[in-house]
Amino acid sequence: MESRCYGCAVKFSLFKKENGCKNCGRAFCSGCLSFSAAVPRAGNTQQKVCKQCYEVLTRGSSANASKWSPPQNYKKRMAALEAKQKPSTPRNKGLTHQDQVIAERLARLRQENKPKLVPSQAEIEARLAALRDEPQGSIPSTQEMEARLAALQGRVPPSWTPQLIYKPPDTRTQAEQAQDLLTQLTAEVAIDDNWEQRGPAASLQNDLSQGGQEGQSANAGGQATRSLEEKSRLLAEAAVKLHEENMRQEKTLAIAKRLAVLQGQDPDRVTLQDCHLSEIDDDEEAAIQRVVQQLTEEAALDEASGFNLPEEPTLPPQAQSCKAEPEPEAKEELPWCCICNEDATLRCAGCNGDLYCVRCFREGHDAFDLKEHQTSAYHPQHAGQGY
Repeated sequence: MESRCYGCAVKFSLFKKENGCKNCGRAFCSGCLSFSAAVPRAGNTQQKVCKQCYEVLTRGSSANASKWSPPQNYKKRMAALEAKQKPSTPRNKGLTHQDQVIAERLARLRQENKPKLVPSQAEIEARLAALRDEPQGSIPSTQEMEARLAALQGRVPPSWTPQLIYKPPDTRTQAEQAQDLLTQLTAEVAIDDNWEQRGPAASLQNDLSQGGQEGQSANAGGQATRSLEEKSRLLAEAAVKLHEENMRQEKTLAIAKRLAVLQGQDPDRVTLQDCHLSEIDDDEEAAIQRVVQQLTEEAALDEASGFNLPEEPTLPPQAQSCKAEPEPEAKEELPWCCICNEDATLRCAGCNGDLYCVRCFREGHDAFDLKEHQTSAYHPQHAGQGY
């Protein structure tokens, strides 16, 4: 709450300082605290007091102290509040029709803009009691809430998703799987042959014993359809596995023929029986080990026979004779200056024995090189030949 003067209700600020009356202790501004009187509480010394305390202390009558009236500003505020709470008197008597319409609209707007009343404690308690007495519905379960959420999001509920079924790994070899598949196909073919041999009379009697001809005929047709689909699928899988087995045998036979060629045998006489293959008991790991062993033997034979070594190039007889002859001497030195190609007259030992003419030697060597490099006169060996 903002601090204000008790006499004039002015707000205290940086320029309006708050002062206290030494007699009554209330807060006043400097304008309302402009009276001085002897205050008994302060040892009958002159102190700053308010107007009401000044009148009481100067007149010496304490009877008027009980008849103090509130400040004028407080009286004005109370009067304005009472005027707002009283019902409004009709003020539209002397107005025209248009002014009355405007006044009514303003009154409705004032009524609409009034703040809503805060409910009392009793009203709040009554509302809570009414809410407690209302019958509550059953609380939905977690699955129901998940189904509702999935329906709102447009996806499949979790309860509808298929459960994953654990299937143990098949430890059978490919040969065993092919043998089991062939056994199953043989049993199904035997069942079909038995069904055809029994005829329609036996099938009708079987249907009657099971409780009805129509339903059982439909079931028999569905089972026959499913059995045909299963047979076609199993035949396709068996064909694929047989094709893979044939390809593996062809590769093994090709490797065996290559090994026979390296061993110096006739590859046309090599057969699968010579490779010690077993169509039933052979598994994949044994086949891999056998192929690796054959490749290792093939590599060992290649190294032993020298097939994988690069052949040395054979030189013709003329080249061999030339190679046997002693190498010719170094290339004959040209008697020219290494700079200007004039006839050389000097050989510089400090320049790795290069040949120079007199002019190029002086131009190409500074004073230090002239002192350090040793020179010797050069005379060509074949002075009579023309270059």
